[in-house]
Amino acid sequence: MTTASIRHALYAPGWTRRNRWGLLALPFALAAALVASSDRVQLYFWDEGLHQQQRAAQGAWLAFADSYHDSEGEHPLKVRVRLDSVAPATTGWTSTTPLDLPPGTKAVAVSLSLEADPQLPLSVCRLAVRDAAGNRYDYLTSVGGGTQPLSPCVPPDAPGPSAKLGEIDKGRDTSGEPVRPRSWTVSPVIMLPADVEIADVVLWWELPAYASLAVS
Repeated sequence: MTTASIRHALYAPGWTRRNRWGLLALPFALAAALVASSDRVQLYFWDEGLHQQQRAAQGAWLAFADSYHDSEGEHPLKVRVRLDSVAPATTGWTSTTPLDLPPGTKAVAVSLSLEADPQLPLSVCRLAVRDAAGNRYDYLTSVGGGTQPLSPCVPPDAPGPSAKLGEIDKGRDTSGEPVRPRSWTVSPVIMLPADVEIADVVLWWELPAYASLAVS
């Protein structure tokens, strides 16, 4: 090793000194990262979960209010909903064929009454039942070897209009489509483990708002 290289090794600034400006900026970078992370939590967690509850007891009407989005922007969504019953089911919602359920499971028919403007798009909804611990069992179009309608919250034969999807909807003739009545009932079937005791029925269109209907 030469004399010059030894002198450089002895007097060269240490790592801390060489990186002092980066270390000074580190707390600010961490704070900015935390702010950005909280924004992502808001966007990807809060708005993707059931967090804004609107609640009613079984047999009572709930005036559910939310909004929906389509190609023309944001619009109010107002619908009255009532949980009439949750009862054991032996056939599918729109079928008379007996259900073929896996061992250790059961099926229940969730009877709901709804009221809304016939021109309000409502078919894109989700339905589930929950136990007291919050475990959720969703409505599926396939249950017990049979199939059910895509939407659990509108009449299968008159679901009403769909949300507008921009160019795809321009010029489409809907005059011949059946008009959804102002009030109707549905009885979608949900499969769940046989030992689960249902605490509430949940219904939603756009998260995070949802209807919670307590089961008596």
